Amino acid sequence: MARSGCFPVVRRRRNMGVSRRKALKDLALGLALACWPGLARATGAGSGDPSAMDLAMQGQLLLAQGRGTEAVAALGKALSLEPESGWAWGLLGRAHILAGDPDQARTCFLMAVSLDPSDTYSQMMAEQVGRGSALPGLPGQDQLEDLEQQAQAERERFAMQGHAQDFVFRRVALDPGHGGFDPGAIGPTGLKEKDVALDIVRRTASLLERHAPGLDLLLTRHEDFFLPLSARTAAANQFGADLFVSLHVNAATRAGANGVETYFCSEQASSAGAERVARSENRALQYEDVQASPGLVSIEDILFRFERTRYWRAGAGAAAMAQARLVELLPGLENRGVHSANFVVLRKARMPAVLLETGFISHPREEARLRGTARRQEIAGAVAQAVVDMARQGVEP
Repeated sequence: MARSGCFPVVRRRRNMGVSRRKALKDLALGLALACWPGLARATGAGSGDPSAMDLAMQGQLLLAQGRGTEAVAALGKALSLEPESGWAWGLLGRAHILAGDPDQARTCFLMAVSLDPSDTYSQMMAEQVGRGSALPGLPGQDQLEDLEQQAQAERERFAMQGHAQDFVFRRVALDPGHGGFDPGAIGPTGLKEKDVALDIVRRTASLLERHAPGLDLLLTRHEDFFLPLSARTAAANQFGADLFVSLHVNAATRAGANGVETYFCSEQASSAGAERVARSENRALQYEDVQASPGLVSIEDILFRFERTRYWRAGAGAAAMAQARLVELLPGLENRGVHSANFVVLRKARMPAVLLETGFISHPREEARLRGTARRQEIAGAVAQAVVDMARQGVEP
C-alpha cells in the first residue's frame, strides 16, 4: 500500500529560500548518481511515482538488508523530492558508509546536523568520519532460525490468516526501544535491551507480513542507531498509523522481578512503579536538544491537548487487549497488569499508543532466555497476535 506524506522531521527550518532548496535537491541527486548512474533514467515525474516517504522507507529497508548502493539511490531520489529532512540525510550518510564512500557520508551527516541540530548520532558520525575513526557496522536483519519448524505451532496459535477487509484499521507502527549509543537496560551478563527489542520487532514484523498481509507496517528503526523519542512519534504520525506499539524489556533493582506489563499515556502515573518505569524510558531525553522558543505558543500543541484525551483513552483499551494476549501466550511470566504514566514516546501520538515491557532483562534466568531465539520468537508471536486482535476489533474508546 502506498504511503503518503513527507518524512519524520524533528526540527524543520521554515521559509527556506528557493535557491537553497534547489541546491539541496541537486546535492541529493548528485550524491545518489555518483553511486547509481542509472537513477537518472528513473527520475521522471509521473502520477504513479512513489512519494518521498515511500522512497525513504525503501532506503531504510535496503540499509537493513546490507544493500548500500541501492539504498543510496532510493534515498537520493527521496531527498530530491523532500530535501529538508534531516532524518533522511542521516540515512543517506549511513548508506554511503555501507557503499564504501566515507567522504560523501560525512557530507550527508553534516547536512543532517545543519537541518536538525538535535541529531547527535549524525554529529557523532560526522566527527568519526572526519577523524578517520573506525566506523560502527551496519548489520542487516538477522535471519530467523528454522521458522519452518515452528510453522505448525504458529498455525495453532495464530488466528491471523485473513484479508484486508477483516481489519478495522491497517496501519501499524512498531517501535523498537532505545538504539545506538542508548543501550536501554543492561542484563547481569551484558545483554542490552536495544538489541533484544530490535530483534523482537523484526520478528514481529516478519510474522505479520506472512500471516496478516492486509496490514501496512512501519518500523521506526531497522538498525542499531539512536532515534530521538520525538522522532519516533513523528514518524508514526506522518505515516498515518492507526496503532503505535513501542517494545521494551524491563529492569529492576530486585533481581527476582519478572513478568510482563503494558502501559498507556496519562498525565499522572497510575502508581509509583509506573512513574519509575516512565523515568527510566524517558532518560533518552538527555540526548535530545528540545528547547522551546521563549514566549512562543504552538497552536498545534494547544489543539492537540483537546484531542489527546481521546487517543489516551483508546490507548488504555489497546493496553488492556495487548496485556491479555501477552499473558495468555507467554505462560510462566507474572501478569503485572496495565499501568499508565507520562511516557515521552507516547505523549504526542495521534493514535492509540502502548508501551510493552516484555520481561525483565535484570532477572538472570530471563536474561539467559532472552539471549536465545526461541524466547524472542515466542514474544514476537504474542505481540503479533495482540496487534491482529486490535486491528480486527478496533481500539476506539
